[in-house]
Amino acid sequence: MKNRLIILVLLALVVLSVGGQATAQTQITIGNSTSGTITFSGAGTTTVSFVGNCGYANCVSGYAYLGASAGTYNMWITGNNPTLTATGNPSLFAVNMNGGTLHFSFSLGSSSFAGTITLTTLKDGSLAPQFLGSLNVTTATGVFAGVYSPGQTVPFDLTISLPNGSAFVDQVNSGLASSTSGSISSGEIIPAPEPGTIALLGTGLLAIGGFLKRRLR
Repeated sequence: MKNRLIILVLLALVVLSVGGQATAQTQITIGNSTSGTITFSGAGTTTVSFVGNCGYANCVSGYAYLGASAGTYNMWITGNNPTLTATGNPSLFAVNMNGGTLHFSFSLGSSSFAGTITLTTLKDGSLAPQFLGSLNVTTATGVFAGVYSPGQTVPFDLTISLPNGSAFVDQVNSGLASSTSGSISSGEIIPAPEPGTIALLGTGLLAIGGFLKRRLR
């Protein structure tokens, strides 16, 4: 019983230490788009377009947040538009960037953050299809510099809100509808764990392993 209690205490200390460092890194939260929509069109090979203009063509924009601080974001496509490829799962699509580049920028006062997004998957089957992918950071200044680093690749997701009565993306892909379109409803860009956090987790697990090995002997 005593040994079990010691192990539980050690695990709790590791989790609290890692959790404390993780929460110290505030992710970027993407809010509703206030300009532009995302459109899916074409049967068989479905094209993803941003329909709007925010200083760039093929662009959507809105509010984003770093903690409680609000700023504005832009997302725009240069080159070819991404395309969707159906998989064995009718509600899951693989995203092909198709040689295009999806840009992201976020301004918060005098601080700026920018990167390029690679979309990999679209989860469908509802009026809230979700893109999953990653973002490669190109610049992070001011308050962003303590959260993200240039050259870093971090997880990215984005949810689209299709109006009630809209066609699903899989219906467009199968030819049951010519297109469907909606606004961004939410999303996030998550900081990658710091090397110190990973090292701390490894050290804690090694300590627990060493303790167990001694007790077994």
